[in-house]
Amino acid sequence: MVDALRAEGCAVLSLAALGRGVPDLLVVLPWRETVLVEVKNGERSGAELTDDQERWFRAWPGRIVVVWSVEEARRLAREKTLTSAANPPILTMT
Repeated sequence: MVDALRAEGCAVLSLAALGRGVPDLLVVLPWRETVLVEVKNGERSGAELTDDQERWFRAWPGRIVVVWSVEEARRLAREKTLTSAANPPILTMT
């Protein structure tokens, strides 16, 4: 995911070591918008958010995006409308 986001012009900092529900990545998108990204791998079933993530995500005032694949990460980096105010603050890519 990190390599894919960087290849699309994003700046990426891993936050994974923080744990406690904090999203995996801090990402600055090519148009200089900052989002937190939670990376979920594999099948969507069985990869639910943990209780810590649910609490942390609800408390965070900024945008959090959940991505399930490299293709979704690339789409996030390319489509400015995904992070518009019209979308929910916690956006699960589909």
